[in-house]
Amino acid sequence: MIRQRVRAGLKTIKVAIAKDGKFTSKAGHVRRRLGRPGAAPEKIEEAKRHLKAGTGIVSTAKLVGLGVGTVHRLKLAMA
Repeated sequence: MIRQRVRAGLKTIKVAIAKDGKFTSKAGHVRRRLGRPGAAPEKIEEAKRHLKAGTGIVSTAKLVGLGVGTVHRLKLAMA
């Protein structure tokens, strides 16, 4: 029964995305895709600047306010 309700809710959201390209979450936020929102682009750019300057992964994550895994992925993508 719970599975049916979840699937019905997801179907409603997918229809809204197909129709308008966006949907409104329960919290009132307008979203364009399902799933967790990514990190803010400003934080990502700031983390890239710190990494280019030679700051370590953990230090950069603390300075910018991102997760260590996110910063690690950025560093691997930059290499």
